[in-house]
Order: sequence, then C-alpha cells, then structure tokens
Amino acid sequence: MKRPIASTLAAVAALLVAGCGEQAVPETEAAPETGWVMSPEIDTVASSGGELIVRGHASPLGRVVVSGAGDLAYAVGADAEGMFELRVPRPAKDTLFVVEARVGQEGFPAPYRLLIGSDPQAPIALLAVGAPTQRLDGGVGLDAVDTDGRAALVSGRAAPDSEVVIEGSAQRTARADDAGRWRLAGSGDGTTPIRLGGVAYSPLPGGASQPDTLERAGAGWRIAWSAPGGGRQSTWFPDRMATNR
Repeated sequence: MKRPIASTLAAVAALLVAGCGEQAVPETEAAPETGWVMSPEIDTVASSGGELIVRGHASPLGRVVVSGAGDLAYAVGADAEGMFELRVPRPAKDTLFVVEARVGQEGFPAPYRLLIGSDPQAPIALLAVGAPTQRLDGGVGLDAVDTDGRAALVSGRAAPDSEVVIEGSAQRTARADDAGRWRLAGSGDGTTPIRLGGVAYSPLPGGASQPDTLERAGAGWRIAWSAPGGGRQSTWFPDRMATNR
C-alpha cells in the first residue's frame, strides 16, 4: 500500500539526490500456481474521436479490467507478450478508474487510479497515494503538483537524463530519468509559485468543492481524492503551455 506523501518525503528526497464493452466481466483462467499476479501497467492513453485507446502491459495472456462507479467496466486480454490495448469511451463525468488484473472473479488492483476527465481538454493521469502523479497527456515541463497539506511532490517531463532547474521559494534541481520523468519533494501545501524553463506556474491544489471531480483552478485543473485505505490528497495540473507570467 502506498504511504501518504508526508510519510514518504524523506525516501523521495533521497531518491532525488534520484476491447470489451460495459457489463459483467467473464470468468477467465485459474490463478497461476505461484500465486503471484502482475499488476497491469498503463503506458499511454491516446484520444481517437470519442474514444480513448488505453495501452499497457500485464501478465502474458492475462485479463485486464478497467472499472468505474456502478456497473461501468471494460475488459481486454493481453497477448502472449503481455501487451494490451483497450478502447474506452470518454466518460460522461470525471472518473477515477480502478485498473486490475482479473483471475476468475478475483481482482488484483494496481496501486494507482486512472483519471479520465469528461472534458477533452482535461488531463489524463495515473494517481497514487504518496507518489507523484504520472500524467499521460502529451507535453513537457510541469506535469502536476501533489500535496496532502503537509508535504508536496512536484513532477514533470524533460529530455531524458537531463538536469531540470525549478525556481520557487528557492532554486532547486532534479534529474530526469531515462524516460524523461523527474520529481522533486518539498514541504508545504504545494501553492508556492514555480518557474520552470522560462514558464511561470501558480499551483492551486486543495480546496476542491467536489471530491473525485476535476475543476478549473487558475490556469489549470485540480482534483481532491483518496484511495481505499489511503490518505486524502489533492493534485493540480497546469494547462499545457500555461504561462501565468
């Protein structure tokens, strides 16, 4: 289980020094003899008309289920190499989907939720308690600011293995990994203005009027949410190419 941001702040700081449609899901094969099931990992989400194409990898020939509130569920089988592609209609309202491997009627949830907004301009991302949000819509720069009110995680994308300079209350640096993703841990409620690559951002996480719902917040979007068994957390996403100068 992921820990709240404040509980993992020291560890993160150390690292920085680092188709199927709705309705019931059919029963599939029995659990493997080892008892271990790989959690599905989502790599990309692409828009295609009124649909979203979710691509990722899971256990070879395994079953992947993406489900929302009520009976909203979509399922697909992974191929022999574990790759899967699932077409999901854009939801009529903002949805935090649970992503899980399914063996028979037993589900094995991934440690994140898939956020898809009803607005085509809204961000698409993977949210996990105590971890930086992984934004899936395109672009470089600042991706998101996550906070639990005591500590914050700032994350984004840049050229792979490059150094990123983040100017806020003090100038700090982070290094992008070989996939181009970087993150920086800090204290506070995540509202400190940030300047990154010549672009100024004014994050406004927290204070959402409706839980689990995206809403406009300054030059971006925010959502307040919590995972089962996890602490409350809020995330702010800047509009792409936001300047706020």
